[in-house]
Amino acid sequence: MRRVLVVDDEENLRVVLRTFLKRNGYQVEVADNGEVALEMVESFGPDFILTDVRMPKMGGMDLLATLKSKVNEATVIVMSAYGNVDLAIEAMKAGAYDYVQKPFKNDEVLLTLRKAEERESLKRENRALRQEMMKESVFEEMLAKSDGMRKIFRTISKI
Repeated sequence: MRRVLVVDDEENLRVVLRTFLKRNGYQVEVADNGEVALEMVESFGPDFILTDVRMPKMGGMDLLATLKSKVNEATVIVMSAYGNVDLAIEAMKAGAYDYVQKPFKNDEVLLTLRKAEERESLKRENRALRQEMMKESVFEEMLAKSDGMRKIFRTISKI
């Protein structure tokens, strides 16, 4: 089950998103600001983080920057009611996967999460295929005719 952390200072929005996402098969936790979210990232280990931009104590852009500096693997989706194209571009440049304009329809959030899941799945598959190719092609460019060298290559490949 995929884990989502919803970070927003509006309690009603947190409740609505938690209920909707749980109904759609996600494990959901909520936080009311970026500082609380950082603590929860450590314990909850979310796959995705939906964060508002403007919040007390620590906003979404600061949360995003902190997560990126810690090389966190969670995919961040930024939400804002005050947004414009410039804010969306800034968020994407800072490392956010996508931007959702408030007010939004629940299906918009669900579609964005599903697209992010698909992207992450493709990234994992790509990484696995690259690793497999590296295993197979380590000695491809080396020529060896003797049985001794071939045996060494096989031994090294196993290691």
